[in-house]
Formats: sequence, structure tokens, C-alpha cells
Amino acid sequence: MTAKEYLNRIRRQNFILKQTEHELTEIRSDILTIRSSSMAEHVSGSKNSDIADKYIRLEQYMDKVNHEWDILINMRMEAKAMIKALPDPQQQAVLYARYINCKRWEDIASDMGYSWQGVFKLHGRALQSFEHMNKMLLCKE
Repeated sequence: MTAKEYLNRIRRQNFILKQTEHELTEIRSDILTIRSSSMAEHVSGSKNSDIADKYIRLEQYMDKVNHEWDILINMRMEAKAMIKALPDPQQQAVLYARYINCKRWEDIASDMGYSWQGVFKLHGRALQSFEHMNKMLLCKE
């Protein structure tokens, strides 16, 4: 696995987490809509058990979100330690911004005071350094 592939796993996991959180928000909204409409109807019986079942599923989905968070946190912690070991602080900064903070290239360039080309060159050197320092780990992945 290359350094870029390794670090891009964090960006992908961040995207998965955001999508899962979005789905949770939608489910929560749907349940609240169902609950308010059933309360307005004052219907008893199976409607209440349906809502209870939905709350149970909502709890299960919240567990899924927490699991995705755990994965992302672990990935970030591992990658942060590896990035911090790079000798060049500018290389650390570009990798941290791109892969840990999931920033866009234009934001990284602006924040660091570089042109796009400058950021891409720095990023390329940073990936080479990262790969060189972590050959053994990247070979295992």
C-alpha cells in the first residue's frame, strides 16, 4: 500500500461517518414525524408498539454511528503519530490538513500561503517521506 492509499483511508472513513450521521438524522426526523402524527390521531394499540420498535432501531443506528466514530478515531490517532514523526513541519502540516482535517486543496494552499502547485509539490515530498519512514507498516497493510 502506498502512503497516499493509507492516508486516504482516513478521508474515506470520515465520509462514511458523515453519511452514517446524516442517515441517523433522517431516521430521527422520520420517527419524530411519525410520533407527532400518531399523537395527533390519539390512536391506541399497535401504533405505540410500532413507535417503540422504531426507537429500538434508532438506538441500534446510534450504535452504528458510534462504531464508525471509533474506527475514525483509531485511524486518526495512528496516522497522527506517523505524520508527527516526519522531520519537516511543513510536510506534517500539509498531510495533517489534507488527511486528518480533510481540508480541500484550495483551503490548504490559502492557509499555508502556498500556490496550488506549491502545495502539490510539498504534498508529493511529504508522501515520499511518509512512505520512506513507514515502509514496514505500509507493506503489512
